[in-house]
Amino acid sequence: MRIEPIAGSFAHEVKDLPLWEPVDVHDAVAVREAFRESSVLVFRRQSLSEPELLDFGKMIGEPCLYAERTWLSTVPEVIILSNLRSQDGEMLGGLANKPLTWHTDQSYYAKPVTGCFLYGVELPDQGGRTSWTSLYKAYETLPPELAKAVDGAIGTFSFAARIGEAIKQGDNHDRKKRIAETPDVQHPLVNVEPGTGRKALYIDPDTIIGIDGMPKNESDDLLDRLRAHTIKPEHVYDHEWGPGDLVLWDNAVVLHKRDGFPEKSNRLVKRMIINLDPTRHIIPPVAH
Repeated sequence: MRIEPIAGSFAHEVKDLPLWEPVDVHDAVAVREAFRESSVLVFRRQSLSEPELLDFGKMIGEPCLYAERTWLSTVPEVIILSNLRSQDGEMLGGLANKPLTWHTDQSYYAKPVTGCFLYGVELPDQGGRTSWTSLYKAYETLPPELAKAVDGAIGTFSFAARIGEAIKQGDNHDRKKRIAETPDVQHPLVNVEPGTGRKALYIDPDTIIGIDGMPKNESDDLLDRLRAHTIKPEHVYDHEWGPGDLVLWDNAVVLHKRDGFPEKSNRLVKRMIINLDPTRHIIPPVAH
């Protein structure tokens, strides 16, 4: 097994590790350590069943269930993201072919999801690229005045803001119910990794709606500047998918987005969310 940096980015690729075979304990430790340091790991040309995906998730942390239960596969911890339909015309999974803007998963919860991976099964010929941007690099390269503004600052994250546009467009009753059940939550804008002391910015462009104690016009301006800084090309890894690619990332320290793809193209990707070890990874705390 080799773990090598991907040229021009913060991500790393794990080579010569067939995940369909039992992973040696020393290799598993090395993968977890590389994941902690890099925050995005790429495994190419894997051939994995859903039980094998579950085994991989358990090697990284604690796999857990996703809120959108209609997206779950035969192994409940596995989520289907697809624009394909069943013989009855029902969608097989979530997100279809639309583009997804920069975000991190579940920042609107008191305890956001941390680990996550995508596994490509069937992929479109055009489009569908996924990108990640490092929140470690974003913090480390902040201009001094921005670093001073965010250290100790508390942001308000809103599920209603995240899916508000979908509700305006007549989305379903279940999402409106989830809004009622998911109040706004506050998290620090800067988190510290246990053990290493590394600092990472924590923002979610379409979910963070304000900064505690700051007038709206000032917080809006600061958040706009942080958004623009975070997604600078030098902070970003772009992944062009190939069959069998598996990409693992840490939601607490990266944002991600997805390009759209033609409606007539087929895409089937499997996904899992994983609770990571809080003694080794940032778990965004609730600010009181």
